[in-house]
Amino acid sequence: MPGQLLKIPFRASLNWNLMHSAIFFNSMYPKPPALKFGLFLLFLIPLMIGACTNEVQIRKSALKYFNEGNSALKHRDYQAAIWNYQKAISLDSETPNFHYNLGLTYYEIGNYKESIDSFKRVEMLVPNQSDTYYNLALAYNKISESRMADFYYNRYQDMLSLRKAQERLEEVRKEQEREKRISESEAKKTVLKYNSAVSAKKSPQDKKSKKGKSGIPSWE
Repeated sequence: MPGQLLKIPFRASLNWNLMHSAIFFNSMYPKPPALKFGLFLLFLIPLMIGACTNEVQIRKSALKYFNEGNSALKHRDYQAAIWNYQKAISLDSETPNFHYNLGLTYYEIGNYKESIDSFKRVEMLVPNQSDTYYNLALAYNKISESRMADFYYNRYQDMLSLRKAQERLEEVRKEQEREKRISESEAKKTVLKYNSAVSAKKSPQDKKSKKGKSGIPSWE
């Protein structure tokens, strides 16, 4: 409706208002197309730079909390580790390592359900990780949920088998590449030997034929 204000979340209000101002400015004062686009970019670029800078700062802060959590976990200060991991996750919830180490810490103090929640979050972010399945199997076993423990342990075994198969395939690939390089090297040596033998068999008459009548070598 005319005159009705659009409700915007507080966090997004500043950026939205700045973007809206850029669009409104361009529409109120008609300019040639190239100039209108340039004015829009003039407002848009600072927003993009500001967003990128803010994201980098948030990422650095999250990593700082994560590293402090690792230090606390190393010294068995589990409550401090949990607090720091949770702070890291509050800033960046999409990094699996944050959830993984939080799950390890919960497991160490016997909070197995919280540990399961953390490892399940890791499973969502990076599926098919053998370590995650193994830890879930252990945690479910601790709370006597044998069906889920068996399920994740079987997944763990499947991933181990798959990993071994992939490692074997990689070994075969590397061996084939090595044999190919050896074959290519032997082929080059054979060609060089053949060329050397051909050059050695050239008769003196052949060499003389390349000279002119005056005995001066020709430029052909």
